[in-house]
Amino acid sequence: MKNLLIICAALFISFNATAQFKFLSNNTSNEYNAKLFVGDCNNGHCEGKSTIMLYDKISGEEIQTFSSIDLDFSLTDKQDARIGWIDLGKYQSPLIFGDFNFDGLEDLAIRNGNNGAYASPSYDVYLSSKSRKFVLDKNFTKLASENLGMFDIDRKKKQISVEEKSGCCYHKTTSYTIDAKKGLTEVASVIEDSSIGDDVTVITQKLIGGKMQKTIQKFKTKDYYAEQ
Repeated sequence: MKNLLIICAALFISFNATAQFKFLSNNTSNEYNAKLFVGDCNNGHCEGKSTIMLYDKISGEEIQTFSSIDLDFSLTDKQDARIGWIDLGKYQSPLIFGDFNFDGLEDLAIRNGNNGAYASPSYDVYLSSKSRKFVLDKNFTKLASENLGMFDIDRKKKQISVEEKSGCCYHKTTSYTIDAKKGLTEVASVIEDSSIGDDVTVITQKLIGGKMQKTIQKFKTKDYYAEQ
């Protein structure tokens, strides 16, 4: 009897160690649905090693399987991870879909924890191809993992931009274009530095004719931020 109890306890521990919480992400993409198998959920917060399975939204065909070291996201008060197969909201999902390199194909960013500046969200970025094969891109991933969260996308200019900061008074926005041969190319940046006195120093750089041109301006802090 004692041995039986030991075996049952071991099985229970093993089950809990390998058990995964199950979610759906069907509202974040025009082309794909996803199933998420997450390592841990506790008190409305899910995280840990996870598996993501991607499916065609129309045919249901399995497209590709991904992994994340920390698929970090939160649940609402009405969602209970223990019941299984919770359908996450569009802005709740740890997956971000979009045409990141402006080639007309939907790409994918997968949350990999909080490794950005000031513990901001970080992402692994996968670019798609015409064969619908997603490939991890180290340059896009670096932008989405070392700054203040995911990069912003300007579809009109066909540029992406990242935000940086140092303390309360230094902010920098850097913009990039995507070239099929050269990859990511920095084309502009704006630094706002209000760390000295009552002035804001704004340093603007733009790529013109293949060369970066710099402009430095100073404004009164109260006037500059009143216009923002």
